[in-house]
Amino acid sequence: MALFGSLDSMPLGEILSLLAHKEGALEVWNLKEIPPTTIYLKPGRIRSVDQHGKPLPPLSAKATLQALLLAKEGSFEFHPGARPRHKERLNWPTERVLLSLTTLQDELEHYRPFLPSPEARFRLAGSSPEDPRFKEFFQLALPHLKRGASARELAQALSIPLDQVRLYLYKLQGLGAVRRAEMGARPKDKGLLQGLLSGLRSLWAR
Repeated sequence: MALFGSLDSMPLGEILSLLAHKEGALEVWNLKEIPPTTIYLKPGRIRSVDQHGKPLPPLSAKATLQALLLAKEGSFEFHPGARPRHKERLNWPTERVLLSLTTLQDELEHYRPFLPSPEARFRLAGSSPEDPRFKEFFQLALPHLKRGASARELAQALSIPLDQVRLYLYKLQGLGAVRRAEMGARPKDKGLLQGLLSGLRSLWAR
C-alpha cells in the first residue's frame, strides 16, 4: 500500500488508524522543531520510533508521537514491509497509544492554567508513584530531582516537551512525590552574607 502526502491534509492520527493493520515504516520529515522520524509498524502495533537511525526510549518515543499528532506541517511516506534493523521493540498497541496520547493532550489543556512556571524548581519528596503514567518519568527524572531541577532543565535533560514536563511535575506534586524547592540564597550568596554578618559582629564587639 503506497501512501504519501503532507500532515496538513492528513494528520498523523488518521494515518496511523489507516495503517493499523499494515506492516512497514512510516517516515515523517519537514517538521518544525522535530527531527525526521520513522515509525515502524506491524499489524495493530507500533514496533519502534526512530530518529537519526536509532530507536528512541519509551518516554521520548511517546513525547515524539505526541508532538507529531499535533504537527500541522510535514511530509510523510509509508514503505510497506520495511522493518527496523535493530532489535529494540516498543510493541505498543496502536489504538491504545492513540487513545492515551489524546487523553494526555486533553489533560494538558485542562490543567494548563495551573501548571508550574518553566523555571520553578522541584525536589524529591516521596517514593515512586504507582500510577504507570508518571512512574517512568519519575524514574528518569530522579537523579535530577534529588539535587533539584526546574521544569525547563528536566525537559532539556530528558528530551521531553516542556509542557509535558510541567504536567508531570504538577501531577507528581499532587501525589506527594515531589515538592517545590524553596527559593533561598545560592551558595555564593550565602557566603557573602556570612562574611557581612561576621564583619558587623566585629564592629559591634569593638
